[in-house]
Amino acid sequence: MARATHGSRLSDAGLALRSLRAFRGGLVLLALVTVLAATALSAWPRVSSMLLTSELRHELTQAGAGGRDVTTTIRTGSFTAGPVLDAVDVWRDLPAIGRSVRQGMRPPLRAVAGPGDSAARSYDVPIAPPAGAASNSRYAVGVEAYLGLRDQARLLSGSWPAPVTAPLAPPPAGGSVVEVVLTPEAAKLLGWPLGATRPIASDPRLELKLTGLVEPKDAASDFWNLDAVRAHGHFVDAGDAGKEYGAVAWPDPGSWPVVAPAFGGTVASLWFPVAPSAFRVEDLPAVRGALGSFLALPPVARVGEVPVPLTFGTSLPTPLDAFQSRAQPANTLFAILAAGPLVVALTVLALGARLVVSRRREALALMAARGASPWRLRGSLALDGALASVPAAAVGLVIALAVTPGAVPVLLPVGLAALCALAPPLALVLAAGSLTPRPVAPPARSRWAWVAEVVVLGLAVLSVVLLARRGLSAPASGLEVDPLAALTPVLVALAACVVVLRVTVVPLGWLTGALRRGRGAVAFLGAAGSLGATGRRGRGAVLWPVFALVAGASIALFSVSVLATARDGLDQGARARVGSDLSLTAASTLDTGQLAAVKRIPGVAATATVDWAGGVAISAGGTTEVVSGYLVDPKQLDGVQRDLPASARLSTLLTGGLPGRTGAVLGGWESRIPVTSALIVGQGSNVHLAVTELDFAPGVYVRDARWAIIDRSTLPRSSEVAGAPQTVLVALAPGADAAAVHSALARIGGKGALVGDAVAERAALHASPLVAGTEAVALLSIALTALLCVAALLLTLVMNTASRIRLVATLRTVGFSARQTAGVLAWELGPVLVVGLIAGTVVGLLLPGVVLGPLDLRGFTGSPVQPAIVRDPWLSAAALAGFAAVAALATLVALAGARRSSPAAVLRAAGDLPTTGGQ
Repeated sequence: MARATHGSRLSDAGLALRSLRAFRGGLVLLALVTVLAATALSAWPRVSSMLLTSELRHELTQAGAGGRDVTTTIRTGSFTAGPVLDAVDVWRDLPAIGRSVRQGMRPPLRAVAGPGDSAARSYDVPIAPPAGAASNSRYAVGVEAYLGLRDQARLLSGSWPAPVTAPLAPPPAGGSVVEVVLTPEAAKLLGWPLGATRPIASDPRLELKLTGLVEPKDAASDFWNLDAVRAHGHFVDAGDAGKEYGAVAWPDPGSWPVVAPAFGGTVASLWFPVAPSAFRVEDLPAVRGALGSFLALPPVARVGEVPVPLTFGTSLPTPLDAFQSRAQPANTLFAILAAGPLVVALTVLALGARLVVSRRREALALMAARGASPWRLRGSLALDGALASVPAAAVGLVIALAVTPGAVPVLLPVGLAALCALAPPLALVLAAGSLTPRPVAPPARSRWAWVAEVVVLGLAVLSVVLLARRGLSAPASGLEVDPLAALTPVLVALAACVVVLRVTVVPLGWLTGALRRGRGAVAFLGAAGSLGATGRRGRGAVLWPVFALVAGASIALFSVSVLATARDGLDQGARARVGSDLSLTAASTLDTGQLAAVKRIPGVAATATVDWAGGVAISAGGTTEVVSGYLVDPKQLDGVQRDLPASARLSTLLTGGLPGRTGAVLGGWESRIPVTSALIVGQGSNVHLAVTELDFAPGVYVRDARWAIIDRSTLPRSSEVAGAPQTVLVALAPGADAAAVHSALARIGGKGALVGDAVAERAALHASPLVAGTEAVALLSIALTALLCVAALLLTLVMNTASRIRLVATLRTVGFSARQTAGVLAWELGPVLVVGLIAGTVVGLLLPGVVLGPLDLRGFTGSPVQPAIVRDPWLSAAALAGFAAVAALATLVALAGARRSSPAAVLRAAGDLPTTGGQ
């Protein structure tokens, strides 16, 4: 008895192994799908992290040291508030103060802030002017000591300054000479030749001698970037009050204890360089929290025995906020673009499980006949699936880790790979259904199917309604994915499948009835077969390929729209910030010759002039303010801003107000209520304005916090508001060389002119990691979706191979020609392909308006206004043509496979088939 039991178990094991070897093709297919899904899912969070971290570092790098470093100052002198400090003591204690402050930072902030650096500089002290200088011109230098000067600067000519060790000599002794170095630009600005000596007007004991000229080794380093005066000096034209020239001069840092007492006051600067390369997007909340705590509770340093509270400041939150406004919608877009291939991969997995189970049904029936319980059979299926999926998921995880080196998330990819490993065994168990011997007739459709369909339709409608009612949503406080926007495309695609399967039966029924009365049998047999496939009993089998097509086509079209909308938004955003393709703003005004020269530049299609009107007093919302006034002609503006969105087009905003009033656009207006009308007061006659408020400057020529752009074509002369041309906006002709036009504008504008270049801005935005990465993710999403759709269609054909071959054999036996047989088979996928592509196209064209409309893309595109949804017809047509070509190729493969079979052999094999319900 024991031997019989042992033999029975051995026989079961042998049968299971033989079955596993016999149906290894289906398991290999599940393994391939698992590898692909595990690779994509495991790589997704790491790729997202890499892109966001790269964008964060790019944003911080673009901000420069002045936009990210943490800085403070300690002042000495008679007119300094707080404790009286000695400049020499401050200089001596600065390095220790830097170490102490950094040690007191919380670890997240200390990880991104480097060791403190410091310098000490005198207040600007007047020096003797060069020969021939105007009598009302003033020259001054700030004498600065910096220990790391020789590391930051390169000596071009002359020599480094020698240290001063002896005390400064009193006036009768003729004064002490302190050697200094300057940058060439600063020396030229001051008219200071190498080797010349300049006395300090405020202290006759001190004379400065220029012994060398230096230049920055790295102009982007924190030392030079924090203060542009160090490298370039400064110049102020005060009009009738004269001109002011200033620069920074560096003595040997060892001279500072000697020379510092000669100045009326000094400023010691302490800064902590913030390293963009030290940032990771995962650590951003902790860094922001530590920075806020550090700024809210300023540390107290000791200079000698005197406690000194240090007030630190930084502009770091500004680039971090700019990054967040770009990254949050981008993160949601990543999730939406990843959802397309994911849901199609699940479709392929379901089809693969159905294929494996259908081909193993006979073996399972034999095992059940030998006494195997349903749980044991399900366990056998799950084990077979795990043998294929677990190694495949591990391979996918390894591939994902290999293609994303250096990315931070590890546990999440491992968890996602584990889910991919569990999915095939679970899919096989669910696809098996009842493991009792199947009846001849297929089982009735579950009574709960209609409940599931209603739930899907309800969730899809609810998600669309919620998105529409929510309106334009600003980015959240973090970088979390918007779950509503991410799930809506999947729900809408699944709802479209339900509707398609319900609705397609009606026209197919009409078509079958009409073809029944026709002469030919090909169309009738094909239509009848399609009607059976999409009917009540066959709807479950058709659901998955239809869903793959609808989801694939819709996500592909959505990805195309994302690409087109992002590119158009970047272009419009750059032009809205500049005011046109290019602009030229003079240091003072533009004369008629300059305006005419701009129009003659090759490649310039149209120009518009902006007049500077000085200060204009405007009364609105119960307050009166003097704002910077600009006068424009809407007709001219329309020629250079025609392609801008209406919300950023000044010509539209200026002419869309109340009739009979002068149009105006206000910015920076401080009022508690929205302003729609205003009054120009205090000059000539009062002028009623029809006002539109903007929260952004519509051009780089707008430099003040409060401004007004007024329609000069409807402005009464009695208002006495007039201006002179200061800016010219330029629209480029198609194919024009933007760089050449830029150079010509700079040459015409002369010294001090500002050239705005939307083309260069757009190129810089395209070069950012986030924009380039989003485009790559969108293209990869389209490619993966198309590949998986091919797999879904091929699986659908493979599942019906046996019945298709038997049908071909039967048709050929009764006299159908090869051409007629091909026509009947073409109906197998024809309705599915046509209806799936049509539904996918409709969903794909509707999704951008549903999902992208409420998603705030202004930060992502850099546009001051929400970009319009763009649907590129050529790219969309190419994507649909690709899907149609793939479907046609899959159908041809099925036809070729069916034709290769011998009708006699197939019919003989069909007659020998057992009656257990196997396929």
